[in-house]
Amino acid sequence: MKHVSLYIIIVLFLLCFAVAFVEVTLNLKEQEISGSTELAWTFIFVVLVGMWVQRDSAGKKFDKPFDFGFFLYLFLPILLPYYLVRTRGVEGLVTFLGFAAIYYLPFFAGLVAYVYYA
Repeated sequence: MKHVSLYIIIVLFLLCFAVAFVEVTLNLKEQEISGSTELAWTFIFVVLVGMWVQRDSAGKKFDKPFDFGFFLYLFLPILLPYYLVRTRGVEGLVTFLGFAAIYYLPFFAGLVAYVYYA
């Protein structure tokens, strides 16, 4: 069960670096990444983080309601910190900041490439 959570995190990192590479490459050519690519990255991120929470909550003492998975996909920015703080305490906030960094890394990498090199 732990291995599946690790694989999800690895896939999340690989996709993050792939989107960052595309973002940097396009920004160096003074082009923008398409809206559909941004939407795909957001959707895949939400699905993978939701899968990670579902796998992680199986091993934790977290009494989740029946529709927790559905609400997690709808309200990820609210429920993810709640879940992480309830299961990990203050360390959960650091984990949440890590997920936020993974999500925003492609944007900031493209921004740095555009500002300093284009």
